[in-house]
Parts: sequence; structure tokens; C-alpha cells
Amino acid sequence: MTFTQIENLLAARLGFDVHSVGRKAVETTLKRSMKDAGFSDPAAYARTLTEDSEAWNALVEKVVVPETWFFRDAAPFAFAEEFARARLSNGSSKVLRILSCPCATGEEPYSLAMTMLHAGVPAESFTVDALDVSRRALASAQDALFSGRSFRDHALWCRKEYFDLTDSRRSWRLRSPVKSLVRFRHGNLISPEFLADAEPYDLIFCRNLLIYLHSEARVRAMTALRRMLAKDGALVLGHAEAAFAREHGFKPAGSPAAFAFVDRGVRSVPKLQVASRRNVTVNFPPPLPVATQIALAVIEPPREAAILPQESELLSLAVARRLGDSGQLQDALHECGEYLERVPDSVEGHFLLGVLYDALGHIDLAVKSFRKALYLDPTHREALLHLAVKHEARGEGQAATLLRERARRAASKNGSE
Repeated sequence: MTFTQIENLLAARLGFDVHSVGRKAVETTLKRSMKDAGFSDPAAYARTLTEDSEAWNALVEKVVVPETWFFRDAAPFAFAEEFARARLSNGSSKVLRILSCPCATGEEPYSLAMTMLHAGVPAESFTVDALDVSRRALASAQDALFSGRSFRDHALWCRKEYFDLTDSRRSWRLRSPVKSLVRFRHGNLISPEFLADAEPYDLIFCRNLLIYLHSEARVRAMTALRRMLAKDGALVLGHAEAAFAREHGFKPAGSPAAFAFVDRGVRSVPKLQVASRRNVTVNFPPPLPVATQIALAVIEPPREAAILPQESELLSLAVARRLGDSGQLQDALHECGEYLERVPDSVEGHFLLGVLYDALGHIDLAVKSFRKALYLDPTHREALLHLAVKHEARGEGQAATLLRERARRAASKNGSE
């Protein structure tokens, strides 16, 4: 049974790169979708998907899996807060326009609205638009009812301030004054019509989506993002997507941990630092699932290093991660380096070192660290995907494809597919 026609349709309409999550995982999803739709022939199912919008939408809901939570990663939201404060300090009377795409089930755009309120931006002085390709996710977002999974350590503060516990005591509903600040809309970033009628945005969050698109779709997505971004606006991407921003004429802005970018033509960028007004912690580097990730994202079990570190050494690595979370990248680099002197065969240590080097713009050193991690553990999926991104940025498509294929096999071997 071959699913080539359906995969080609997913690639054309969603920009979906099968190899980014593994062909076996995709085929499992397609088999389930065909069965639910009453088909046994992939070719017949593909023809129906082309002609029947309801059948297509049903498939989209199966291959697009929301994975998000409130204030997922602190640094990007701290950047958004300082970005807004800088605009306020400049005396600008312009309404701050913010876009969250993809927005999944709403945690990110609602987090942005709460961030603006905490920054002291009057509700009438900013707008938050949120778009996603999943109609089911959008319906859930508009309902604004969230389970405990939407609140992780550093997001617990907002639950008390902006949410009400329901009668079941198992979920929380966002209060109307905050809910009303976000406008939801269905849309597909790689579509030529995507927000064609919209005014430019001052701040765009598009995190952890580009890495799951094939190269042509990424170009279309970045072209759309550039079109929609105001000349003095800022674009916030995922931690593994910095190379794509640089390829398309953007330069880093603010804290390196925020992964925020502005147009290279912008002469002056406010000195934006990670806000310290809240005691927050971010899992740095974050796992690879996207805000609205495509097809069967799997949480992988933790790996053991070639030499198992003692508890005190693991604590040292955790310190390096926390320093990276807070934007203190040089201190994190120093702590990680000292850790690796004591535990030179730590896979996670070398991987973290690579992420830190990447955030600081030391691409060659990042590549070297990712390769060291792969030398110690050839199946380290995150290192494989990070290294693939670096090869793509250099125009080395064949090497990137091989690395993605290795990542797919590693996921399959570990039982992730």
C-alpha cells in the first residue's frame, strides 16, 4: 500500500515534510484516517481529498496535533514585554499589532495578551490575532477552557490572576476581559492568500513550525512572514530556526534566548533584555514539537550518557540550562564547559553546548558540538535535526536529507513511531 499521492497533497497544501517526523508515523496516521473515512484504496482516498473539503479537513485534524502551554519558554514573552515597553517609552500612539501563527489551542496568543497587560499596555492599545490551520484547535481556543496540562511551572502565576476554576475543579476558564483581546481566524501560512488583506504586524510569533516544512514551503512561509511584518517589527521563531531567519535577511534582536529577529535594514534596535520581574524557569533547550506540530509528535524517553553522571553533576548541567533560560548565555556556556571537563562523554552536555553556541551565533562551534553528541550517541534525534538545519542553511540539501532520515530511523528504533 503506497500513500505517495496523499503525501504529495499534504506537502502541497500544508508544506508538510514527511521526513521531519518519519514516513512510518505518517503512514500510520493515514491508514487510520482512511479507515475512519471508509476507504481501502489510497488513490481513491486521495481523489476524494482533492475534491471534498470536509474529507480534507478531517484529515488535517488527524495529522495536526496541538502541543502547547501557557508561556511556553519564558524568554520570547519577556522579549515581547520589553518590545512593548520600548514602544511605550518612545511615546508611540500607534496600536501595537501582534500575530500568533500557528496558535494551536490558544495558549500562546492568550499568553501574549497577558504579557501586554503586565507590561502596562492599555487593552485598547494592542491587538492580538491568532491563526491556525486546524479548525478543531481554533474552536478549542475560542472556548478558552484549559486543563492542568496547559499550565507548567513558570505559568502557574497567570492561573490565579486570569482564570476561574470550574465546578468540576479539573479545568480553568479564561476570564472574558482577557479572552476578548484575542481574535481567532482560520488560515494556512503557506497559502498565497494568507492574510493578504491584513495590515503589517509589529510583532509576529511563528515558533517551531518552519523546521517541519519542506524547503519550498519554508521559502513561502518566510516570504509571507516578511510581507506581514512591519519595517520596524520583530519576528520570534523557534530555537532551531535561527538559520532560516538569517537566510532571509533578518538579524537577532534582544536576548539570544528569545530567538527574536528584525530586518537587517533596521538601523537601530532597542536594547531589549529578558525581564527579571518574575521568577520564571524555561526548559532550555525546549523539545522539538511545534506549537501546532504536524503528525504524531512523540515525547522521547530521556537518554543515558555514555558515562552516567553523579547526581551532583546532573545538577551542574541543570544550572547551565537555567542560565541559558534566563538569557545568561556566556555564563551558561562557562558552566556547561566546566561540566564537560568533568563528564567529557555526556551526550546531553555536548548537545546543550551546541544549542548555546548556536544562540550566540557561533555556528561552526555549534556544528562541532552537535557532531560530538552524535559521535557519543548516533541516535540522538535532536542533535540530528539541529545538524540537518545547519546543513540546509549552507545549501547542503543532500547532507540535511540524510540526517533527517537518520533521525527518522532513530525515532523508529526507539519506539517513537
